[in-house]
Amino acid sequence: MLNINENDVKNYQKNGFVVSNSYLSDSLQSSISRAYNEFINNNQNLTLEEMASPHLVEGAGLKHNKSNELCMEFLNIGKNNEIVSQVKKILGNDVILWGMHCMHKEAKTGKKIPWHQDGTYWPIEPKATCSVWIAITDVDENNGCMQFIPGSHKLGVLPHLQEDKVTKEGDLKGSLDLKIDTNSFDVNQSVYCKIKKGQASFHDTYLLHSSDANFSDKPRKAIVIRYMPSSSLFDRSKPDRTSANGFKYDFSERPIFLVSGSAKNNDLRNSSYNS
Repeated sequence: MLNINENDVKNYQKNGFVVSNSYLSDSLQSSISRAYNEFINNNQNLTLEEMASPHLVEGAGLKHNKSNELCMEFLNIGKNNEIVSQVKKILGNDVILWGMHCMHKEAKTGKKIPWHQDGTYWPIEPKATCSVWIAITDVDENNGCMQFIPGSHKLGVLPHLQEDKVTKEGDLKGSLDLKIDTNSFDVNQSVYCKIKKGQASFHDTYLLHSSDANFSDKPRKAIVIRYMPSSSLFDRSKPDRTSANGFKYDFSERPIFLVSGSAKNNDLRNSSYNS
């Protein structure tokens, strides 16, 4: 059963991340693996951007091949109290599930993701999100584990560069079109986030992180679930953004889901999901 303790929460606050010593229950791991494998098997040509929102019928611009039943499986994973109860230890009682993403890197071909801060992309003010990154396979340096800069979440938003095209071989087109200027931090401070199947890492919206290519002969499988405190606003008035890769980020009508406490001033727009 997934569980983080008081010391884990202190480490999260200090470093901007923490990796659970505990593992998700076997039943929850099984549910995640089953839904993830079905989604990936039926959507083999998606870019990493397009692997977002498997829990939404709308998906990423309706590019997904998936059933409504599969969407509900993902949504129920995000609402599962085994995960939500731990997020509440970090964010407090009022929590909204607002995003989910399959983080798939194929064997040998899964590419590098540049250094970035998640909050740069999202219409949440004040910026606040806890991302729960769940390993479906063992993840280490060989297959593209995340790298973190401890304490970097305290730096605020750093300068990001937008690229019109991928300029380095090995960078993943369609992963991120914004990356941090590496002159603005010391990459030598980075640490590898090695994580076993069934473990979860929790990281802050401002944390500097990246991941290398998958050099192994097996796919790297993980899913990230994103939660915000409802004290922040999911601001639907923010203008849409189109990436250099042509992917449109449209948050104006996205359904979001209250998983604990009060939504406060947030407009959930999820009536079609019977939430």
